[in-house]
Amino acid sequence: MLSNMRNDIRYALRTLRHNPGFALAAIVPIALGIGINTALFSLLNSVAWRPLPVPDPEALVTVYQDFRGGPRRTVHGARSLLSIPEYRAYRDEAHTLTGLMAYTREWTVTLGRESAQEIGGILVTCNYFEVLRVSPAIGTGFTPANCGTPAAPPVVVLSHALWQNAFGSDPQILDKPVLMNGRDVTVVGVAPPGFDGVDMAKAAFFAPTSMLGVFQPEQNFHDDANVSWLTLVGRRRDDATVVQVRADLSVIAGRIDQHQPGRTTSLIVEPAAALSLPVARRDILRGAGIVMAAFGLVLLIAAANVANMLLARAAARTREIAIRLSVGATRGRLIQQLLTESGIIALGGAVFGCLLSWWSFQALIPWLLAAVPGADVARIDATPDATVLWFALGLTATTALVFGLAPALQASKSDVHAAMKHDGAHAKGRRGWLRGTLIGVQIALCTMLLIPAGLLSRALYAVHTLEPGFDHRNVTVISIGLGGPRYEKGNAAVFHQQWLERVRALPGVESVALASRVPLSPGRSQTTFRIGDEREAPVADMNTVSPDFFSLLGIPVVGGRVFADGEIDAVLVSESTARRYWPGQDAVGRAITTGGRRRQIVGIVRDARVSQAQDAISSYMYLPAARGAQRNISVLARTHVDFEGFAAAVRAETSRMDAGLLVNVQPLSNNVALLQTLSRIAAGVGGILSLLAAVLAAVGVYGVVAYVVSRRRREVGVRMALGAAAHDVQRLILRQTLRPVVIGMSIGVATAVATARLLQSVLFGVSPYDPVAFIGAPLLMLAIAAAASFVTIRRATRVNPMSVLRAE
Repeated sequence: MLSNMRNDIRYALRTLRHNPGFALAAIVPIALGIGINTALFSLLNSVAWRPLPVPDPEALVTVYQDFRGGPRRTVHGARSLLSIPEYRAYRDEAHTLTGLMAYTREWTVTLGRESAQEIGGILVTCNYFEVLRVSPAIGTGFTPANCGTPAAPPVVVLSHALWQNAFGSDPQILDKPVLMNGRDVTVVGVAPPGFDGVDMAKAAFFAPTSMLGVFQPEQNFHDDANVSWLTLVGRRRDDATVVQVRADLSVIAGRIDQHQPGRTTSLIVEPAAALSLPVARRDILRGAGIVMAAFGLVLLIAAANVANMLLARAAARTREIAIRLSVGATRGRLIQQLLTESGIIALGGAVFGCLLSWWSFQALIPWLLAAVPGADVARIDATPDATVLWFALGLTATTALVFGLAPALQASKSDVHAAMKHDGAHAKGRRGWLRGTLIGVQIALCTMLLIPAGLLSRALYAVHTLEPGFDHRNVTVISIGLGGPRYEKGNAAVFHQQWLERVRALPGVESVALASRVPLSPGRSQTTFRIGDEREAPVADMNTVSPDFFSLLGIPVVGGRVFADGEIDAVLVSESTARRYWPGQDAVGRAITTGGRRRQIVGIVRDARVSQAQDAISSYMYLPAARGAQRNISVLARTHVDFEGFAAAVRAETSRMDAGLLVNVQPLSNNVALLQTLSRIAAGVGGILSLLAAVLAAVGVYGVVAYVVSRRRREVGVRMALGAAAHDVQRLILRQTLRPVVIGMSIGVATAVATARLLQSVLFGVSPYDPVAFIGAPLLMLAIAAAASFVTIRRATRVNPMSVLRAE
């Protein structure tokens, strides 16, 4: 068996070496398909499955919860997160864990005073480093004396990168105070190099959860049992499995439920990974699945292309195969030898493609992270590990079978007598149906990719010509962080009002308004509301704004009025909301209940894309901004001066009031630019996919037509010798060639219709059934196939019929 395998490999390598053109034409498309798919899987593996960068990562598990009923719960991040009392119960009562720690999502603070900077870190329980088995490079980290209770002194462990960049690798940093959110915090350690947490976002510092009241005094929910804000990570005992840990913790969850009548908790316990939050993991895996499926289609097109090449090659080797069969070779032995050739082609393509894609990704990933705002802090390491190598090996073997098995089976059916008698010149057309099927598959898959690419291109055009329903030109967004003890209670409101008056008085400022959600910013705020005494509570997007918001952005009030200054029980709704819930009636004066407060609709405003660019007609309402502390609200300023000069003036004015405050100044048009960037990335991926698919399909059609025409040279010569015109022969062969193309194109369109809604979340301002894309893409595919066919057919019909007949 091994001897046969070695002989097959030697023979295959010798055959491919003697046919370098065929080898190159077969290996390159397979390299593109396998390389891109392996690189994408490597990227996905780095966030979804790769073990955390800590000692013994296989023993770590994450704990989230999914519960029904119970008291109303406050959510900070995701509903599946846990509270401190829940964490303590699992930590103290678990029997299958050697340790259980908790940490928050990213927490943003201001570091320093004179040259303040905004940094992101996490709040952790005191045993965070102990459970992860990570020892600080400097210091001892958290101890019972400095961690664990709200009364403990404020301390922090710095990341190694922050220690180097912000503190110049100061070897005497231990026990020194650093200013965070205006409060002195003592440094008790520096994390080891390369360790910046276990979440997707890199952490610049680690502070105890007991410092929640220091960083956010107005949101001190540290010991509240009904607040979702913590991720739990535990380390399994050596004799405990993930299933046993889940069962153990589920018993504890049942006891917690008994103290909250009506609540039923299901725990989500999984091996720890960088991307562990269930809702984020689901969305990322779903999106990655769509992208990988699309690139998988490119690989299938490449495989069909190579399969057609192998069929043509097998036809040219009919006599060789017949001789092998006639001297005693079995059909199985022949199939093994042909599949070995396919395996070597696939392996060569895999090696070349993986190397090329990994090198490309090393340059591409930093560019992508830099192009998307906020993504530069993400931890992504696409270096291949054992999981990626096994995936590449499995994909290579599958690809070899996909493009090699059918041609091998067909070739091994050779009619020995006919092949020996006619020397392969008049082999039967048994392979014709298979070649036609493969062409149809290629065209179907290519059409399935061209239509989404057309939709994404249309969406890119729509975003670049976006009319959001308001004027975003010359509008600046300003936000300041009023955290820390200096701005507790009424201090923040007084400071904010004084600061706002100074901004309003700056040269070039026409008007100023407040908004809790900046128009076209990522994410959305939603609320439920009830109409009158109805029990149904629909959901609407919302924004908390000041009365000047509408005039500043040029959003017209089409009915009623805007808020009066200081009015708190009023609400404005969009035109679409009014039409949806009060059709044919005047919505002004109607009462709704939202946020536990009964409000009266005082006005109706024109629809605008202030929540998300792709939906201008969703239910939307505007609530009045309160006069209290404005910690989480942004300022919009319309100016008629240069942005850079105005931004510098805002920063200077803020510094005069408090040099330690960090102020963020950005033009509102940046939010439109972000949408355009995301659309460009999506359209770029779609364009690359469709270009690869179109080129492979064109090459496939050209190759098959060239082979078919070469096999019909005698027929063409006879027809033309008997008086047939060249254009008639061309039309006949073209019609027969395009039959599988049209069938494949129809299947591709039908499949694209069925799957179009999967792209709806990234199609800004374009219907997933846009007729331009669904008509234009198939026509383009038909034109490509017709052009590839006609070039070969035209060349064949220009030869001298008598020369062909004499050669035959």
